[in-house]
Amino acid sequence: MKMKRVLAKDTRTALAMIKETLGDDAVILSNTKIAGEVEIVAAIDFDEKRLTAQRSAAFSDRLSANLDRIKSQRNQNPNPKPNQSSASPVKVAVELNRSRSDKNPTTLSNHQAPNNDNMIRMEKEMGLLRLLVEQQMSQSPNQNHTFTNAAGLKVFQRLERMGFEKRMLDPMLSELPQCDDADLLWTHAQQWLQDHLTTSSEGVVHEAGIYALVGPTGVGKTTAIGKLGAQLAMKHGKHKVALISMDQQRIGARDQLRVFGTMLGIEVHHVTGFTQLTTTLNQLTHKDYILVDTSGGNPFDPHIQNLVDGFLGVPHQINVYLTLAANSQSHALRYLMTHYLGKVKGVVATKLDECLPLGGLLGALIESKQPLAMITDGQRIPLDLGYPSAQQLVAHAVAAELAEEDGAIDALAKLLHATPGKPSGLSDRSLLNPKPVASAKFGSLKDTPLAAMGLASYRSH
Repeated sequence: MKMKRVLAKDTRTALAMIKETLGDDAVILSNTKIAGEVEIVAAIDFDEKRLTAQRSAAFSDRLSANLDRIKSQRNQNPNPKPNQSSASPVKVAVELNRSRSDKNPTTLSNHQAPNNDNMIRMEKEMGLLRLLVEQQMSQSPNQNHTFTNAAGLKVFQRLERMGFEKRMLDPMLSELPQCDDADLLWTHAQQWLQDHLTTSSEGVVHEAGIYALVGPTGVGKTTAIGKLGAQLAMKHGKHKVALISMDQQRIGARDQLRVFGTMLGIEVHHVTGFTQLTTTLNQLTHKDYILVDTSGGNPFDPHIQNLVDGFLGVPHQINVYLTLAANSQSHALRYLMTHYLGKVKGVVATKLDECLPLGGLLGALIESKQPLAMITDGQRIPLDLGYPSAQQLVAHAVAAELAEEDGAIDALAKLLHATPGKPSGLSDRSLLNPKPVASAKFGSLKDTPLAAMGLASYRSH
């Protein structure tokens, strides 16, 4: 191998001298500044493999030396002040980048000699940029999620618009098949949601027994009890049904349930505790269906837990359902559903007509694995309640997202109602068809005595 060392006033002159001496096939080995001049070392007919091995060994030596120096500095100053970081990631990156100042062998025929100072500055900036990107990625909530194509990103964004939290989307999308077709991937995403949603095909009241609704204040427990009572009275006869109120907190709660009972011809009883509840239940053994309304409270109040525990102590089999409003905050829904998993029979979701994005509700159901037993979605008694399947729930969530995205709430109403001009709800819809007990027996409200009694527009509280 023939080597040549050249000193010149600038890089251009030095390269010209190398080219004249060694020709176009010469390889630049180093390019440095010495005392205001440019020194270039070049060679011809060199062993590239050997040179690469030598440089790799040299780099390893420099890296080890840098690490040893950093460790030594840390040992000398184990507790540096905040402004005296002896081995910050930025400095380490700069040192490592500086150690790469020797360029890869490049022939003169394709070499464009950059300014050495600019190269050093650029390497420093690249090192800093790399550190910033790595730090940002480590802090990103989606660091575990990788989009291999535009289809994955599009589906992710659409699910976010539907109200699903990122914490659920990462594991969900990682289970979907790789696909470049956004429409096909969206179909897979909907199927995933359906597969992970659990619904009760039997609803809340599927056989004779005692049924109680518990949940926070204002979710609509009393109105849901009234709707269920109306359904049962029309199907089995009013003499087979009884209502019990345990609500001692909300003003007018007893009166509301009493109104329901009077207009439906159903017995209504009021109790003040579990001892009195047990006595009343012993007196109602001739009733096939007994519905118990309870007082509410703060979602995180132990009062709800005390109610659930209290029902377990009653010497009667009581089916307890957790009642939650669909428009509640998603973290509250998730917490309550998870906390009461195994302690209640399932979830009753109310006020779906007041909740356009359903991702928060569906996400909480999926994460908690709670079964959805019933939904209520309007003011009409007893029509505005239903027992949707997982497929119907996902279809409604998708329709709501489309309507919100297009700014066309009326479009959603058309999807949900066969007859124009009806109140917002899902009960007489083709999308969420309730069981025959909720539709075939009742028909429209004008065919029932409830309309004349003024219950058709009774609002959930």
